[in-house]
Amino acid sequence: MSPIISFIILALAAYWVYNDSREKGNDFWTSLLWAFGTFAFLIITLPLYLIFGRKRKVQPAAQPEVIDVESVPVEERMICPMCGGTVKEDFVVCPYCANTLKPKCASCGAELQREWRECPNCNAPAPEK
Repeated sequence: MSPIISFIILALAAYWVYNDSREKGNDFWTSLLWAFGTFAFLIITLPLYLIFGRKRKVQPAAQPEVIDVESVPVEERMICPMCGGTVKEDFVVCPYCANTLKPKCASCGAELQREWRECPNCNAPAPEK
């Protein structure tokens, strides 16, 4: 083979190795070293580059935004005992079936939880469910 064709093949191989190395994330000097080695010792360096040099650099994974669970207000929900609809905890009446979710004490008028047996304010018995 003529020396000119050999030189062109070596130069093209070195150029390809340099561009491929830069594309894979290697820095300028590492890519230049691979290209020079390929130009000088094509038979040895090109197979070594194909085996060891083409591995992509592992980029650190992007950290997902950390959400502080304690600072996010959680909307408390409850299930209506009458219709089974999901309603907010602070609702007094179910918007689906109009069932009273939090009955009022007959003595003092305070809101009671459905599972309470007596009013915590005046000690009066809670109304029947």
